[in-house]
Amino acid sequence: MSSEEWIVEKHISKKALPKENIISWVKWNPDLVPNKITLKYDPDIIVTKILNVSEEGIPKNPEEDGGIITISKEHLQIPGFFGFTCFYNEIPEEEKTINYVIEFAFENEIKKVEQTNKVIRPILEFEKTDYTLVSSQFGSNVTPLDFKLINKGTARPDKLRPFVEVSNTPDMEIKIQTKIDEIKDESLVLVKSNKISVPKFMISGMGYGMVSFGFEYQDTLGNSYKSSLANLAIQIEEKQTLQVPYTENISTTPIPLLEAIM
Repeated sequence: MSSEEWIVEKHISKKALPKENIISWVKWNPDLVPNKITLKYDPDIIVTKILNVSEEGIPKNPEEDGGIITISKEHLQIPGFFGFTCFYNEIPEEEKTINYVIEFAFENEIKKVEQTNKVIRPILEFEKTDYTLVSSQFGSNVTPLDFKLINKGTARPDKLRPFVEVSNTPDMEIKIQTKIDEIKDESLVLVKSNKISVPKFMISGMGYGMVSFGFEYQDTLGNSYKSSLANLAIQIEEKQTLQVPYTENISTTPIPLLEAIM
C-alpha cells in the first residue's frame, strides 16, 4: 500500500488571513485503528478545536504544547476521522506557507499525512521610494511628485489612510495642507473607504528636511498594516517659500485599488 492509499479524503483551507479560521480534516479506512495520532504544526498557530475527540482527550491549553498535540486512540469518537480548526496568530512580514504533519502510529509503522496552507496578506509598497527637492540660486526642481503604490500580496487591502512624517532643521518649516474629498464614482474604488486625502507641502525657510509618506491599511478581517515609505529629501539653499503638490497613482498588482489619479 502506497503512502496515502489508506486515506479516503483530506482537506485544509488553502488560504487564510492572519487570525482567520483554518479547518483541516483527514478521513481514512476505519478498519485501520492507530494507537495514537500526533499533530505537529507551526508554533505561531493556535489550535482552537480538535474534531472527533472526546473532551477528556483534548489538551487543556493546546497553545502551550509547542506545536505538538497527541491524541490516544481511546479518545477518538468515530473510527477513521480526525480534524482540527486553528488560526495563525501573528502578522507576518511576508506571505508564508505553513506546514502541518499528522502522524498515525500503528502497531508496526507510523504513517504521515502532510498538509500546507498559505497565510496571505496585502503588502503595499511604493514602486519608487526616494525623491529629492533641491532649490538654489540656480533654480529649483519643484514638480508634482507622482507616487505609485502597488500590492505585492494576495489579499485585498482595505481602509487606506495616508500618513506623513516630517523632520527638518530649525531654519526650515514644513507644513502639510490636507483636505478630504468624497469619491463620487464608486466604480473606481475596490476598497471600502470612500474618502481620499489630497495634500500639498508648504516649505518655508532654508536648510535640509525630510518628508516620508506611507499608508496605514487593513485587510478585510481588520488586521492592521503599514506600507513601505516613500521619502522626499529637501535641500533649500536660500530662504523662500515653496508649494509642492503631489499626485498618487494608487494601483496594484494584481488587484486594482484606485484606477484614478488623485
